[in-house]
Amino acid sequence: MSEYPRRRRVVSRGTIRDDVERELESHVQMRTDELMQDGWSREEAEAEARRLLGPRAEIARQCESISRSHERVARRWRAMDTVVQDLKYATRTLLRSPGFAVVAVVTLALGIGANTAIFSVVDGVLLEPLPYPDSDELVRVHERNRDGGPMNVAWANFQDWRSESTVFDGLFAFGIGQTTVLGGERPLTTGVATMTQAMWATLAVAPVQGRFTLPEDHVPGAAPVVVVREGFWRNELGARPMDGLRLELNGVTATVVGVAPESLDFPVGSSLWVPAEILGPMSTSRTAHNWRVVGRLSEGVSAEGAEEQVDGLTRRIVQSEPDADPDYLATGALVRPLQDVMVGSARAPLLLLLGAAGVVLLIACTNLASTLLARGANRSRELAVRSSLGAGRGRLLRQLTTESLVLAAGGAIAGVALGSLLVALLKRLGPGSVPRLQSVAIDGSVLLYAVALSAGTAVLFGLLPAARLVRRSPVDDLRQGGRGNALGGRSAAWTLLVGSEVALALVLLVASGLLVRSFRSALAVDAGFDASDVITAPLSLSRVKYETPAEHAAFYRRIVSDLAEEPAIESVGVLSVIPLGRFFPTGRVELDDDLEKQANAGYVLASPGAFQALDIPLLEGRAFTERDEAGAPWVAIVSRSFADEYWPGEPAVGRTVSGGGMDDLWEERPFSRVVGVVGDVRFQELTGEARPTVYFPLAQRPFRIQFGSTLVAESASGDAATVGPLLRSMLQEADPDIPVSLATQEEIVGSSLAGREFTMLLLAGFSILAVILAVVGIYGVVSYSVATRTKEMGIRLALGADRRGVVELVMKSAMGMVAVGLLVGGVAAYFTGSVVEGMLYEVGPRDPMTLLGGVALLTLAATLASWFPAYSGTRVDPMVTMRAE
Repeated sequence: MSEYPRRRRVVSRGTIRDDVERELESHVQMRTDELMQDGWSREEAEAEARRLLGPRAEIARQCESISRSHERVARRWRAMDTVVQDLKYATRTLLRSPGFAVVAVVTLALGIGANTAIFSVVDGVLLEPLPYPDSDELVRVHERNRDGGPMNVAWANFQDWRSESTVFDGLFAFGIGQTTVLGGERPLTTGVATMTQAMWATLAVAPVQGRFTLPEDHVPGAAPVVVVREGFWRNELGARPMDGLRLELNGVTATVVGVAPESLDFPVGSSLWVPAEILGPMSTSRTAHNWRVVGRLSEGVSAEGAEEQVDGLTRRIVQSEPDADPDYLATGALVRPLQDVMVGSARAPLLLLLGAAGVVLLIACTNLASTLLARGANRSRELAVRSSLGAGRGRLLRQLTTESLVLAAGGAIAGVALGSLLVALLKRLGPGSVPRLQSVAIDGSVLLYAVALSAGTAVLFGLLPAARLVRRSPVDDLRQGGRGNALGGRSAAWTLLVGSEVALALVLLVASGLLVRSFRSALAVDAGFDASDVITAPLSLSRVKYETPAEHAAFYRRIVSDLAEEPAIESVGVLSVIPLGRFFPTGRVELDDDLEKQANAGYVLASPGAFQALDIPLLEGRAFTERDEAGAPWVAIVSRSFADEYWPGEPAVGRTVSGGGMDDLWEERPFSRVVGVVGDVRFQELTGEARPTVYFPLAQRPFRIQFGSTLVAESASGDAATVGPLLRSMLQEADPDIPVSLATQEEIVGSSLAGREFTMLLLAGFSILAVILAVVGIYGVVSYSVATRTKEMGIRLALGADRRGVVELVMKSAMGMVAVGLLVGGVAAYFTGSVVEGMLYEVGPRDPMTLLGGVALLTLAATLASWFPAYSGTRVDPMVTMRAE
């Protein structure tokens, strides 16, 4: 390839000015001669010529500007030509080594693809603004509990905030629940939000069809109306005209008045919105924390400023309730950006995964840097020849950097394609706890990130080898004929590179090991029930067909009785809440016939057979039976932790407990006699402590089952899936308007750990990829070392050295580099364990067994990666090798 000599600036400002002066003077003389031929005297002709030419200084300035512009264009074209030649040469060079090029592109594609996919999720979930105008002004307003944490809001407090605060342009309360909806193409259980009217203006959204709710729709006693989401309107209602379109939900028939845009996924999972006042009179208690509140900050007001005002207001208004239980009153208020609250617990895992993907990319770059460093030895003669022909170090450095950029570009294209596949996979397998995951896509910002990442990787893996190569003396390289140590001091460089790979891989390996051990610990927890053979069916009956709680209880009694007679079912029952079902009501109860003697507990309704279906152990007394019906003596069952906490060292059977403020028996307030004690059940999460719980017979306190309950059936064969078709057919036969959705209890348990499992699997995948890349890097470096030491090894073998000794000599050098990486990585892993500490369960962030296991695994992998090329090098005939040298 021809080389461009170094060019000097041949056009200067002075040169241009002289040229312009000469040109202008030439024009003046030509015009003067023409005028003299017409009879003018020389003096008159020259004066007229200069007058006709115009302002000479201005013309000179314009000509100078044009000339400089042409020179800039020429320089750009020369630079472009040089870049094109560099690109062509780099492409030809890489095509001559297709194996190296493919491995390099695949290595980069893995790193860039992983980073692109995870950044897409981080961008879509954490960085992308909420789909509402000026979404940074939206905040979530919480009450503060006695521990200083957030909790939901009492309706009375919300009303006071709305009327007395001055820091919000809009403030609304909302709630959400799963409700059976009739009137569409089929019976359906879907998310129905109850909200106050200010929601629409606060979120600044407009209807797709019809209208949103009006102030007159939010008056107690108003005709029920409902707004539906666009997807629900099209898929479940067939996009029918809204004139006369009605739905039955929450026991009322509501008229559809409008269609909200599909982008309005608020609260998350909502398909329908109804006025909160449809529920009837609101509780005036300041200890009934049932509502969530969102506001839009007024102009110039910060979240901190809003919190200061609302916190002071809350402290003042709760003092007006001297008779309320202080344990359940708010102690203040908290104001947080809505996006931060919606992201919630997804932030830490996603940032951890983004960091892990970045580590994988660093390992890939380090791997390629060591490979390029070794490959450069074979090109030392080529570079020496080019240098001796006049190519400067800058020119050579640019050429080598161009080759790195070509590799990075290929890796970027393949990486973005791989990232798109990974994003689709993450959207399919990701847990529902990650908000807005389904809207994640490879967009412009992600592509820009990929481009920046590719340029950065080119610098990371290409700069060090290129810089070391161009510093070599061409005379030395030509004398050695390309056979010698063209990479003087390579041992230190390779120790740095290989050690870095091993250290980074060890950090990822230990972090993923901690999460794996934590996940295994969570699975091994005694949850207090057996999920292996249980199938569940959440049920929500129409409150139009079943008007009273007693009618609900009667239906459940019939269906449980019919299912219990089926041979395929071992036992069956109904629970108001099921373990790990993401809802667990807790509150105050009273003890021992004394309204002043209070306790805090979970509140669960259960039918006969429910404990048996879930294999919840009965420790004392008896379980519920058919005799525990309405009108029979009030009875209850308590959990072991409840008995131990409130009646320590005393028999629990025979004591009494009330339903407290968690049912509708406000006036009668009966106490139930405890007839049994059962084992503790982890209703909320496997990794949390079991809460003290009180169970009441479903037939005696059926108020809460109007809003939904769950049928649980234990398979006689031990396979829960075999009971599914029978359960579905019998429920549909009992009431065709019941939407049937079945899930095994094992699936529910798995869903409760989905977020933890998602993070663990991705981090484990990254760590495995990191180990593979590190092993490939070690293998490549040792292979090159063996290749360059072939003559030395041949001489040793010819002089009688043992092959085993030669292998050990090579491996000693290789494992020295690995040992440095293990030492640095071990220290880093020890201290970075705190990054995942919040995601661990029953495993310490500096668990020595996990650290030692990671070190042992990497040591074994590195040993194998070093042994194979070392052993292969000793298989060569020493005489053949020496003749070749």
